[in-house]
Amino acid sequence: MKKAVTFITLVIGIIFVLSIIQIVVSNKLSTTGIVLGGLQDQIKTYKTENTLLAQQLLVLSSYNTIASSAADLGFITSKSPIVLSAPLPLAIRP
Repeated sequence: MKKAVTFITLVIGIIFVLSIIQIVVSNKLSTTGIVLGGLQDQIKTYKTENTLLAQQLLVLSSYNTIASSAADLGFITSKSPIVLSAPLPLAIRP
């Protein structure tokens, strides 16, 4: 009889402890879900920003943009190529 009472008390104690553990874990998971949602929002924002920056980079590195910036700075394209008629010596002999 005494063994049955201790067994029932032990089972009730285990159920109580497991219930407390389940409450704590559920609470942690619910707050973790909120943090995870915030992180996903940040990731989406950064991906959008990266896409916009990549587009700006492609526009600024295009040939037309570089050519117009060079013209604004005063660079001109050479109309005639420079041709050397005789090969130059590599070094001058004494």
